[in-house]
Formats: sequence, structure tokens, C-alpha cells
Amino acid sequence: MPGLWCRQVSEELLEAEADWQYLLSHIRELVQDLLPQQRLDRFLARLNRALDGPLLDERKLRLVPDTLRLCPPAIHAGVLEAVLTALLKDCALEILYENAKGERGPALIHPQAMVQRGPTPYLFALKNDETAPVRTYALHRMIRARARLDEAGRKAAGFDLDQVITSGQVDFGRGAVIDLELRLRGYAVDVLRACPITPAQFIEDEPAGSPFVARVRVPETGALLRWLLGLGDNVEVVAPEGLRRVMGEQLVRAAGHYARLGGIGEDVGERMGP
Repeated sequence: MPGLWCRQVSEELLEAEADWQYLLSHIRELVQDLLPQQRLDRFLARLNRALDGPLLDERKLRLVPDTLRLCPPAIHAGVLEAVLTALLKDCALEILYENAKGERGPALIHPQAMVQRGPTPYLFALKNDETAPVRTYALHRMIRARARLDEAGRKAAGFDLDQVITSGQVDFGRGAVIDLELRLRGYAVDVLRACPITPAQFIEDEPAGSPFVARVRVPETGALLRWLLGLGDNVEVVAPEGLRRVMGEQLVRAAGHYARLGGIGEDVGERMGP
């Protein structure tokens, strides 16, 4: 009996260790998309030193993305550390910032929160003596930054990070919840059967030879639209009508880029329906 108990405990520990290794692999994959290579190398080296025993490395476990992943932007030396310090210490931040037009200028900003969208981090902050609005600063546009530990940061009245995200600033919006109905074909059928959009997804098969139908309540966001467009002709948005029309307009305009190939895009509007 003691031998059986020991064996069961060992198996449980092994399973826990395997789960932990799997989690670490996901962490490494996530960080790889977010950090420049130099920072990634330092992170992985520190992770290896902090853990005992061998790790499941890329030779035995690989996580392959199903979407195109952009490389993270290059952030000037010291900028990220200064921004995080200012957030942690609730102090002002002195920066030299270059806008999208290439114009540079100094500013004393008061950080409120930071959000990372994909590989790009953004800082929400008040500028100089302004009490509003809370502006958005991309970290890779900061030429230099210094946390002003001697000057407390000012708080923006009523600032709430959840509200900022929901409102759609920097394309983070969650959007209003919609009743989404899709008609799918090809590989998209297998994708949504195995990986639902949400746990509450309702699916049904139409008559033989007809496409697969999925119904789900989801927030209408830019990410949802981009995902649907990425499915190409393997998906048709049946409802809601507003999203269906947006999809049709996007696809018609996209087809126009290829009209010179001959016969492409000429009857897209007819096939999409009203």
C-alpha cells in the first residue's frame, strides 16, 4: 500500500510539473512577441537560472501562431524602465517625444496607466499643466525618458482604464455586445467546432450540402472584424445587418484593388446580396 501511495504521489507531481512546463512554454511564446530580441534573451536566461531542472525547450515543444505576428517596435534604451518607474512611484515623467510627422518636442507628462496592444505599448498620461485630455503616447516614439522622482504625478479626474479600453481608444474597444450569426465553409467549420468564439457558442448544421451555421453573442470589435475578414470567402455574416454591410463594403473595396486582373470584383455586390 505505501508503494502504491508513493507511486500515485509521484504521478501527481509529474503531471503538475508537466503542466507547469507547458505554462512556461506559453509564457516564453507570449514574451517573444512582446519583447525585442535582446530583452527576450535576458528574460529566458533569468528564467533558466530561477528554475531547477531541465526545461521543455523549442526542440521538444513549439507553439505555432495562427495569425501573422508583427515584430515589436524598437524602444530606446532606458525608456521602458523610466515609464514603469514613473507608474510604480506615481511620479512625473520627462520625455522627448517624436510624433507621427517626425516632429520632436519635450514634455513633462503625468502617467495614468499603460496598455499593450499586440507588440506595441502605449502610455496614457496628462501633458504638462493640462487637466485634460488624457493623451496617448507610444513608447517607441519616446526618444528619451526620465522618471522625475522629485515631482509627484497628477491624477486625471475620473480616469478609469477599463472605461478607456471599452471606449475604443487606440483600437482597444470591446464594443457593444451583438448577436452574431455566421455561415461558414471549408476550414472555418473545423476551426469553430474545435475552438468556439465563446463557451456559449451555439452551432447547427444546415441541410446536407449547405454551409455550417454558428450563432454567438460577442462584443463587436475591430479584432472581430479583422478576424472575419481574414476568413475570406469561408465566412458570410448573416447578422447583424450593420456588420454584414460593413463586411460587404470592405470586401468590395478590397476586390477593387484587383479589378485590373479582369473579371474580379465586378459582380461581388450581386453575390453579397442586400
